Amino acid sequence: MGRLTPLYSALFKRSFDKRFTMAKLTRVPLLGRAMEYAFFEDDDIIILPKDEVVKASLRKVRIIQMDKEVEPSNIMLPSQVIEHFISISRYIFLMDHCMCRNSNECKDYPADLGCIFLGRGTLKIPENMGRMVSKEEALEHLRRCREAGLVHLIGRDKIDSVWLGTGGKENLLSICSCCPCCCLWKMLPDLSSSISATVTRMPGVSVTVEAEQCNGCGACVKKGICYLNAIWLKDDKASIGEGCRGCGRCVEFCPQQAIGLHIEESDFLKASIQRIEPLVDVLSK
Repeated sequence: MGRLTPLYSALFKRSFDKRFTMAKLTRVPLLGRAMEYAFFEDDDIIILPKDEVVKASLRKVRIIQMDKEVEPSNIMLPSQVIEHFISISRYIFLMDHCMCRNSNECKDYPADLGCIFLGRGTLKIPENMGRMVSKEEALEHLRRCREAGLVHLIGRDKIDSVWLGTGGKENLLSICSCCPCCCLWKMLPDLSSSISATVTRMPGVSVTVEAEQCNGCGACVKKGICYLNAIWLKDDKASIGEGCRGCGRCVEFCPQQAIGLHIEESDFLKASIQRIEPLVDVLSK
């Protein structure tokens, strides 16, 4: 299967700009089911809120509650979910480029900040796609991704297993760092409901608009903010739809601080880890 990887890579790049059209085909009876079986079967992917948005949200709560800003200590951050799996994984493979940004010829975000893959499936990834790295190298790479403004997602993604030729989908855990202009999952609004439902927000996370503070400036709906088209203006106020996956980009770009990201479960990290753990055995030889 690994021998087919160069072919899949070429097809991925050539068809990348047609992904929205292909996504709509998943809504066609029979054809859609076949596509789901081939590329999305048993997927489970979590989009993580940006760490800086979570930090800012926690500070805002403390200012309101205590009438002064207190730098919180021992903050639980979404990126710690990824750090957990990297810390226990036997194999860590770092792609030397992002297939999405490379295919889309991205001008705004670094194309050299590629995905990280965990699990024994990484042993089948061709060496010319990247390299095995240490835990420290992986964590440093993720830090660079966050500094570049990228959004993390983690989970079992069969598309990666197919085009990388890594064998069973249960052998590969994907960690992507996505930009709003090139992310493959921009096609989520066009996919069938059953496939779209496999990509979710982090457990316990919600994003809301405080109508009193929103002045309808439209900053949050500008191109390049929400890559899932899950926010729009309604009656001159920002409105967030069910398609929101809680990345927090709109929170970050709202000049009125009218959009808030809330973590409603104190054990959101534990819940996320427990959900991902059964998907791929990252300790397996």
